[in-house]
Amino acid sequence: MESIWTKKLVKANCMNKRLLSLMVLVLPFYISSCTLLKKSNKKRNNIAITTIADSLKTTDSPITAAPINEVTSESRKLINELLPLWMKRMDYKTFSGKAKVSFESPDNSVDFSANFRIAKDSLVWIHISAIGGLYSVARILVTPDSFFMVNYQQKETTSLALSEVGRILPVPVSFSQLQNLFSGDPIINGDVVSADEKDSVWSLQTEDSSFTQQITYRKKDSLMQMGHLQTRKSNNTQAMIDYNNYEKSSNRMLSKKRTVRLQNGVNNYTIEMDIVNEEFDKVLEFPFTMPKNFTVNNH
Repeated sequence: MESIWTKKLVKANCMNKRLLSLMVLVLPFYISSCTLLKKSNKKRNNIAITTIADSLKTTDSPITAAPINEVTSESRKLINELLPLWMKRMDYKTFSGKAKVSFESPDNSVDFSANFRIAKDSLVWIHISAIGGLYSVARILVTPDSFFMVNYQQKETTSLALSEVGRILPVPVSFSQLQNLFSGDPIINGDVVSADEKDSVWSLQTEDSSFTQQITYRKKDSLMQMGHLQTRKSNNTQAMIDYNNYEKSSNRMLSKKRTVRLQNGVNNYTIEMDIVNEEFDKVLEFPFTMPKNFTVNNH
């Protein structure tokens, strides 16, 4: 008779590349990840990183207010009042913690943990594990221009330019989107194009070349309550992100529980993420080595 641990291990082993990619990137928009590791003509050398890179830069959209001459004077006034709230971002140099994740798709569901370490605007390091940390699934390193993954399950390594990952997903992907997912900042930056308010919330709509985004803030404490993202493409990929359970951590208000609901056509995905053991501004290392005996798989 199979033990409960054997059954769990079998379930962990069933995490194929499609599901692994969805878990690993947890990037907007994770959804068409069956093609994530599409063939790339580029090859990279094995790397070993243990310290924070000093001078990596991003090319993400700046945080701005769009020209608002076409909006009503009431909306223009509210945009000006809320712009400082929109421009506020989590202030840190490094951020680390553990995300306990439950993932559901039309075909599968799985629980896993993602230990993460972030050097702001430079590196995101993630270690995915299952069965309470007993089973290593993958280790990932993302920089503003590169994506590296070690797949322990299939003994494979992957190296891609981040721009290549963006081309094979249904929407472009940026470094800041992954970083913001963990920090709890709005997923995209872009331009503020409209504003509204109701009894208990303010709402801002922003947009960039790939997404429109609606952010809702609670009036009682000015904390972000919800983000709704939608692609500009005809496939109408969209996500709703709820930010709950705010707690003060090192003098920062951090949402400790996030719920991401993704819709891509008729398919729906749900990611529940609980942040624990978080620390800010500690000295971090980012150990990452591509095992030489693993198969290189860049497709």
